[in-house]
This record gives sequence, structure tokens and C-alpha cells, in this order.
Amino acid sequence: MATERYQLAEVLAVAKIHPFYNPDFVYPADTETIQRLRESIDKNAKPALQEQPFLNKKTLYKVIERLIHDMDPLNTYRRSSYMSITGGGSGGVPMMFAVDVQENRRQRAQMGNFIKLCGVIEPGDWVLSTHLAGGFYRSLDLTTEIMENAGATVLSAGSYMLPTDVAKYLADYHVNVLTGEGSQVVQIVHHISMLSQDYRDRITLEKIIYTSEPLTSPQRVFIQTILSGVKIFSVVGSSEAGPWGISSPDLTGEQSLTGNSTDFVFDTRSILIEIISPSSLDGTSQPLNPILPGEPGLVVQTSLQRLRNPLIRYNTGDIGSVHPLPETASAVIPKADREHLRVLRMHGRDHRFSFKWYGSYFEFEKIGTLLQAEECGILQWQIILDRLETTPQSTLEIRLLKRPQGGVISDDDLKHRIEAFFLVLPENEHLARIVFVDDLEGFERSVTARKVIKFVDRWNH
Repeated sequence: MATERYQLAEVLAVAKIHPFYNPDFVYPADTETIQRLRESIDKNAKPALQEQPFLNKKTLYKVIERLIHDMDPLNTYRRSSYMSITGGGSGGVPMMFAVDVQENRRQRAQMGNFIKLCGVIEPGDWVLSTHLAGGFYRSLDLTTEIMENAGATVLSAGSYMLPTDVAKYLADYHVNVLTGEGSQVVQIVHHISMLSQDYRDRITLEKIIYTSEPLTSPQRVFIQTILSGVKIFSVVGSSEAGPWGISSPDLTGEQSLTGNSTDFVFDTRSILIEIISPSSLDGTSQPLNPILPGEPGLVVQTSLQRLRNPLIRYNTGDIGSVHPLPETASAVIPKADREHLRVLRMHGRDHRFSFKWYGSYFEFEKIGTLLQAEECGILQWQIILDRLETTPQSTLEIRLLKRPQGGVISDDDLKHRIEAFFLVLPENEHLARIVFVDDLEGFERSVTARKVIKFVDRWNH
């Protein structure tokens, strides 16, 4: 399969006539228009990426919501598209980001080649994937195809297979690679830890490849204690950009896996990463405070794999810093490819806007809208991220103080509404708790002003 990437000039040219970036255009261009545009581009002209305004999630959501519901035959957004869903973790209707089906297949092939190039998958690897499928989420088929493109043999277990069965098939089929969302991986390893030593000896996992949510240092230590000698890798991506980076101890060293940050290797032929100061996002099109090389700031992405619906200077909401590929990577990466690779040191989400629990992001603005609705009757609320004592999994606690006369809806109805918002499901309900308190003393308070702390993060500290 062809693994074509686009030139920056092509992506910028299409953006000029795309409703993501230009409100004068109602619909994205059709295939014929895009092809004529590509043929007319001056190949010698230097692309002016810095002149392109930043793209934020609010703008993207607004335009996509309109395009999704517009049934006009001229609306190309609804044509021949791979629909990638995101945003369900913040309530309301999730965002359906449309990717041209052929672009999606090429990107899966490119990512498979990249995983192979970085030595994450080798000939003879058997991979068992426990990723989610259903509810419009397609992480299972995405991961399966990428791993197959990298040369692996894949067993698609899916998220509904019980840890008991996963452990059995890991042993029965001599699987050496386990991949899944971070919480799934921890849950399965925790189950393995409770098996008899004879049974555990039949499981010969050599690699863990996690996605969707970061593993903390205690989680990594726990996994490597139970699965002695296992290597921990990660693949990073998003609905908007698709899969684009790899975390590998063989490329960046084990030290990058022990702190609160994770190093991801990416290919500048596929994606461009800019690091900008948060203060730059003040409505202007130019960064006011450029970040020095190696300094952390907001991660802004430009994809060279998305053309029909371009992704240019997109503010991801993540905090990170860009670094050169370390010399240790030369033992794995061929010289011809090394000059194109960089390292993004991901420090996590910009907690001014959102936080992550059980693989989903939740925006504080939408949480406030939910909990401050008049019919809920909530006077004060607090969210606490913590961890279990028995296994390194993150917990979510929502504390609520209702007005004396109560709200229009009952406590049970309120609880169900909140559980639906935070995607509390049978598989994670033991990690979530809703608590009704009697007064302000039931909340975590600041030491100085004794103010109620809206978001208490014990998980990342």
C-alpha cells in the first residue's frame, strides 16, 4: 500500500478553502478541486506556517457539528469518511472527526512501518489486543491493523474479554505482546499477579504496548515487578491527528519512563510539532512568547497525513517540549531516518482546562455546566483524583453539597446523570464514587484561605 505524505504547502493551500479555517467556505473541497489545487502549487515557494492562525477545539467542534448534520449533497464532509470519535468524556454529543478513508488507510500503513522501524514489533511477535470497540469507538480495529502492518500476528480480544480469559489465551497461544488502554493493562497484570506461580510461568510476555492514558511510575513499577523483564512501550495519537508517536525504552532510555513525563518519538515527515507559550493563545495569530528549545509549553500539531480535512497548528491542550533524538537510538534507527525523527517529552494535560480519568478527558467548563444546572440544586462541588491501595489504578471521587431544600431532581437521578457524564461503566464503577456531604467541612480546603479546592489531583503528584 502507498504511504504517501503531503507537502506542507499542499496542506496550507487546502486550508485556505476549508471551513475549519475560512468561514467563507461552507463545505470542504471535493477531490477534483483538491487535485487541481495541488497541481497549481509553486513547489519552490517556502510555506508560511507561522502566518496560519491557531486552531482550537471550540472552533473545530462548532464547524464539525454543523457539517455532520448538514444533509446537502454538496457537503463533502459526509462522503467516503472514516469517522473517528472524541469528546465523549466531557458530556454532550462527541465530536466526529472525518478522515478521508484512503488517507486513514495510508496513515495506518505509515504507523505500522514506523513501529517496525523503531523496533517495537519484530517478525514472529504475537500480539493480544484488549482495546475498546463499539459505541463508535474503533481503537480495536485501528490497533489491530497497525500491528499487522508492522508485521505482527494479532489476536483481537477486545475490551469485553474477562481478565481470566485474557490470561488463559496469553498462556495457551504463547503471546509475547499485550496491548490495550493503560487501565486495561493494569487490570490484566493485576489479575496475573493473583495467579499461581505455575500458571504465571506459562505467560511469557516480553512487551507491553499501552495507549489512551499514561501509565504512572507506580504502575510501571508494578507491571515490571509482576512481569519480570517486560519492556513497556506506548503509542500516542488522537481522533484529530490519528496515531503519530511511539514511546520506547530502546530509543530514549528507561529513565524517560520513571518520572511524570513520557518521551514520544515522532517523524517530522508525518507531523510537525510546535511548542508555544500558553500566553500566546490570546486571540492573535502569532506566538507572543516563543518557547526556547527544550522548554515546556503547549503542544501544537500540524499533520502532513491529513489533506481533505486538514489539521494545522492545532492546540492539543497538552504540555510538552521537543528534543533531539538521543544517540542511543542510533543502535535501532537507520541513519537515513534519524535526521527526520525528534522526541516530544509529554508532561500531561494543561490542567487549567481539563483532566483525564479512565482514558477520557473531561473539561472543567462542561463539568461546571452540568453540576451548576438549576435543577441539580448543588451549592458546591469537588473532584478528587486518587489511587487504589491494592492496585495502581486511578480513582474518581465527586463530592457534592446540595442546598437544604434540595434540587428538582432526586439524589438518585442526579447520581445517574453524573455517572453518565463521566462514563462510569460496569468495568470501572469500582473506581468511581459520588459522595453527598453535609457542609463545607466535607470538602478538601486550601490551607491559607480555607477555600474549597475544585480539583484535587493526588494521582499525578
